[in-house]
Amino acid sequence: MFRRHPPPRSRTAELAGAEEFTIRCERERDRYVVAPSGELDTASAWRLERELRRVEASDASEIVLDLSAVEFIDSTGLQPVLHANARAEFHSKRLMIVPGPAAVQRCFEISGLASRLPFVDRGTLAPHV
Repeated sequence: MFRRHPPPRSRTAELAGAEEFTIRCERERDRYVVAPSGELDTASAWRLERELRRVEASDASEIVLDLSAVEFIDSTGLQPVLHANARAEFHSKRLMIVPGPAAVQRCFEISGLASRLPFVDRGTLAPHV
């Protein structure tokens, strides 16, 4: 006869993990600041990639990727950072990366990327008034 199937999972339940990841994006004159927060992993890396590409398409000459509020990053989360760096070099835009917490920075160090990416101390960023 007829077989009963469980009710479908709600879309909200499927996206619950994605709600923990947010991206704040602000324009400061000729600089865009992109500040993700939460877990940067397989579920959220595409969102950061999309936002970085949107910002790169603007006329801003500087992009600051502020990782200070990222709580976790995995190898998939490294990809949008690497892609942004490569595109910045190709399009002659200046990318500056504010380091994340120790656990996040450790991922960059273990992978050998810490010395190859343009990390800057937040205090060295000249304010755009």
